[in-house]
Amino acid sequence: MKLRIPCCAALAVATFTAPAFADVYTNADGQRVECHDEQIVTRQGDHPIAAPVLGAIAGGVIGHQFGGGHGQDIATGAGAVGGAALGKRYNDNNAREQVTTRQVCTPLDDRQH
Repeated sequence: MKLRIPCCAALAVATFTAPAFADVYTNADGQRVECHDEQIVTRQGDHPIAAPVLGAIAGGVIGHQFGGGHGQDIATGAGAVGGAALGKRYNDNNAREQVTTRQVCTPLDDRQH
């Protein structure tokens, strides 16, 4: 039972710190190159600034409708903060990630071998 925790921890560390595997090829020019796959993540429908700003403006306008005097200022600020948070949440929920993979090759220096 006590041995299980260190083994699981060692497996997790080895899994997350393992280097990417690379293959060595000779290209059409006779040059040796090392190639590995690289993942590219792009977000579609992402508006990291627009959604929170619009939410803050709308929340501030709505919050300004409540209270009077100093209380109205507090309601305006609270509405702006709440609207910005809702705008950020909306953006996070509606943005989609697209993952593509490309092969990257770099020339090898023959003096290393």
